[in-house]
Amino acid sequence: MSTWLGRRPRQHEQPTHASQRVTKPDGRRARKYVYGKTRDEVHDKRVKLQAEAKRGPVATSTPTVAAYLAYWLREVVKPNLAPLTYATYETLTRVYIVPGIGVKRLDRLHVRDVQTWLNMVAQTCQCCAQGKDARRPVSRRRCCANRPVLRARAVEQHRQRPTQDPALRADTGHDRRGDRPECGESGEAADSA
Repeated sequence: MSTWLGRRPRQHEQPTHASQRVTKPDGRRARKYVYGKTRDEVHDKRVKLQAEAKRGPVATSTPTVAAYLAYWLREVVKPNLAPLTYATYETLTRVYIVPGIGVKRLDRLHVRDVQTWLNMVAQTCQCCAQGKDARRPVSRRRCCANRPVLRARAVEQHRQRPTQDPALRADTGHDRRGDRPECGESGEAADSA
């Protein structure tokens, strides 16, 4: 276990970094660096790193959300859960999580980042974001990628929708929305008529 403190370029400056040789999780040896503004800060971090190195393997870099999810799917989900569960998790990871927060490092991921991403996913048209609607023929597009066609289709469907006969509504005393009496009538008046 070797330790190195950054050399002083000038007599009045303090070292701002130190390194420690550690064993990585894959078994290889590598140098891990710690940084600080003062010599005491660097020394404290180096002591913590030495203690961590004595306990076992130390990661020399922090994975991103995408790298960790790939590992998690491969090493945890696939061998231990049903194939359909794995396929579902892999799809959700690939389609939603990795494009949104996949580049964030795990040690810098905060609740605020996840909440912002969740709000963005809820407000985004997923067919457009994933290019699904753009791949459909123009006549079969169903979302905001083809608004004029959708408006025309909605108007046409509204024209073809059957309406309730006003005479029937007057006879029963109920409006189109169900069993509510029309405005100004009580339920008993409608029943007695």
